[in-house]
Amino acid sequence: MLRFLRDFAPQAPDELGMAFFARLAPPGPLVPPEQYGRPVLGVVPVWAGDPAEGRRAVAPLRRIGRPIADNLRPLPYLFLQSMVDGGKEHGMHWYWRSQRLPGLADDVVDAICGLTDAITSPLSYTAGFAMGGAAGRVDPDATAVGERGDGFEISIVAGWPPPDPGGGRHVAWVRRGWTDLHPHSTGVYSHFLSDEGAAGVRAAYGGRLARLTALKDRYDPTNFFRMNASIPPSRQTG
Repeated sequence: MLRFLRDFAPQAPDELGMAFFARLAPPGPLVPPEQYGRPVLGVVPVWAGDPAEGRRAVAPLRRIGRPIADNLRPLPYLFLQSMVDGGKEHGMHWYWRSQRLPGLADDVVDAICGLTDAITSPLSYTAGFAMGGAAGRVDPDATAVGERGDGFEISIVAGWPPPDPGGGRHVAWVRRGWTDLHPHSTGVYSHFLSDEGAAGVRAAYGGRLARLTALKDRYDPTNFFRMNASIPPSRQTG
């Protein structure tokens, strides 16, 4: 499925967005009970346009493999936007690392599958977001976002409940996967930054960082807004 996506995504219409996740199958009404706890790959296609055209556009996706569940149907955008909220209960522990890959090379596919086989928590997962389309045709220097061409943003996410004392092994799982994928990385989207610190900020913004620092100097010279992946001013004042 991942090998199909790497070839299909760059040719997909602008109206079709795609994400995938690799994790252990959770219990729920859409998953056959015999699949609970087994490694699975899910694809989330989102078509913004005429539903009939959308069904034709996603037909190649639905012909690949033998899905254990298919719940593709028209939905309001708000439902899509909040569809994972139920799995993000207050008080849970989360740790993630992300990076941008120009494609899903064979060893990347193998690494994602191996990472899923070695998963340390049923709440953890690897997510991938197909990039490109209309947004990819914007000059990368025109905004702060960064690289916009075809590729995949990969996010490795560990989640575990508060009583679990094994936080270290979950964090290690994320870092091991990130290390395996890093040779293919071209950076990281700033939204997905975690604990990379200043090095992560530089990787996310590249040559645009100097312009952003100049804006910081002008509008927030004391670095009041810093509880994030902060771009500090060139010098602290006040």
